[in-house]
Amino acid sequence: MITMVLLMLLQTAMLAFSQVALKLAMEGLHWEWSWSFIWHNVICNAWLMIAVALMIGANLFWLWMLHKYPLSQVYPLTSLGFIFGMLSGWLIFHEQVGFMQWLGVMLIIAGCICIAKV
Repeated sequence: MITMVLLMLLQTAMLAFSQVALKLAMEGLHWEWSWSFIWHNVICNAWLMIAVALMIGANLFWLWMLHKYPLSQVYPLTSLGFIFGMLSGWLIFHEQVGFMQWLGVMLIIAGCICIAKV
């Protein structure tokens, strides 16, 4: 089971960091619906390309995980992504994280431990 949990940590980290890359790609943009804007600020955006690559990789990895492990065990472990997302917001974007959010992280971790022991 430890292998499954470690693999799910990798998969959810890839998805969470794809969201970080999306946020970095979109910071400071003032949307304008023109082909020139879309080409220069969206399609040619390195952070956006990193995000797309991470999403594709994470989804291919997810398909492999579904093939290898029971859905009832791996799907709940996707909640680890919430932890990566919150930690990324706190560490990278210097967002405020309150007590209740930290408590939620502890509950998610406890739930994942329970699922992994099945």
